[in-house]
Amino acid sequence: MYGKLFSYQIINEYNLTPHSVTKFPPAYLLFGTLPYSPPLTQNQFHPSVEEARKLAKQNTIKYHDKNKIKYDSRFIDSPFKTVDIVMYEEFNYPNRRKLSPVLSGPFEIVKKLSDVNYGITKPNALTKKPTEIAHASKLRTYYSPEELKPSQE
Repeated sequence: MYGKLFSYQIINEYNLTPHSVTKFPPAYLLFGTLPYSPPLTQNQFHPSVEEARKLAKQNTIKYHDKNKIKYDSRFIDSPFKTVDIVMYEEFNYPNRRKLSPVLSGPFEIVKKLSDVNYGITKPNALTKKPTEIAHASKLRTYYSPEELKPSQE
């Protein structure tokens, strides 16, 4: 009983609290009114619902654009090209043994299919084809054991 009452309070509080991105309570943007008079300071007011929706949309677009700039600044273009040798990150099944290898391979990239997808020489168990499509996030550059040896200077 108390759990239901508590969850209703949280939902109501969320709907009546100005959102950090839109700057307006979701209930006001949806219905155009609030079930209470908000405690506003002298110079604050809620514009008409039409104006509030326009401002909320502008605020959302600004927020999205700001996040896109942050994301793009961290995004690194995929370093892979055809004939590169890579390791493939296996899906981590919940019942998988902890000491099982996370990466399989090495495999060769046979085709760049898009900015993020590659055909690799890993046999596909489902389609029985000799290649599999792999997303760049699942690929790691392969280093041969000779490359990993410390230099003998």
